Amino acid sequence: MTGRKHGLGLSVIVVVRDDEDSVGRDVRSLARHLRERGLAFEILAIGDGTHDTSLTLLRFLGAEIPELSVLGIARNGRGFRRAIAHAQGEAVLLWEADRGTRPPHAIFGWALSRLSRRVAVVVRGRFVLASRLGALPVLLDATGRGDEYEARFERMAQSLGLDVESVGRRPARRRGLLAPVLRILSV
Repeated sequence: MTGRKHGLGLSVIVVVRDDEDSVGRDVRSLARHLRERGLAFEILAIGDGTHDTSLTLLRFLGAEIPELSVLGIARNGRGFRRAIAHAQGEAVLLWEADRGTRPPHAIFGWALSRLSRRVAVVVRGRFVLASRLGALPVLLDATGRGDEYEARFERMAQSLGLDVESVGRRPARRRGLLAPVLRILSV
């Protein structure tokens, strides 16, 4: 991969779904932010159930962002898990491009400072930041999307006794027969 640096500090794993309208802008913004912070980084983009041209757009963007690699497509809910095998950074930032949140600039610095004392920081509804080697058993086993992934990551890490800090509110869980209908209506 071009742009790999010795002593790589951060691997950003971006799970891409049907995000062609915003993913290029967001990845470009994230790369610019990380460069401004002086971080050695790589960005690994992986499709997870995408059916649009998001990955093709990112491949073209790779000419502008040498730190960017497009890994292809994973089975639904397994994007982070598959990309971890390619990550080289000491820390990994797991970010889903389709969650309706812009790149995690504002809170990223805070989370990175917390990572020096913890194995992982989960900013619910935004991203997971983890020590790649410290959280490796969880990173290789956790699957899912969005809030489900974050909750699974937290449970698995806690069951292994890993020090994980979670911030933000966990969304209310909807149960029963109306859950699928409520999910559709909330879109």
